[in-house]
Amino acid sequence: MVYKLLFFLSFMTPWNVAYNLEQIECPRWAPGTDEILPMNITLSPQLKLQNAMRCYCQVVKVKERDCLRRGVPSAICKERTETWVSDNLRLNEYLSPDNVIMRLPKRNLIINEY
Repeated sequence: MVYKLLFFLSFMTPWNVAYNLEQIECPRWAPGTDEILPMNITLSPQLKLQNAMRCYCQVVKVKERDCLRRGVPSAICKERTETWVSDNLRLNEYLSPDNVIMRLPKRNLIINEY
């Protein structure tokens, strides 16, 4: 009974615990420099996107390669990268909470002639 419990617990652990993978954290760089910004400074949406793209190229892909070199299954490494991308690089779309594209309202134009 104890062995079955240990067996199920080992497969129920998340990938970051089972393979000792840390969450991907990105610094917030000042635009055009390697200086890291303090937490009390806010960035515009455009600068946030640029920062996220820079982080993807310089941090996320490097960590994915390191993950593969350590012998972690490639599906787990790629899933971690895809999770980061879906959390940080979303496109601005007109989506409803049900993840369905919303239809724009139709407007009627009434023309009066004299």
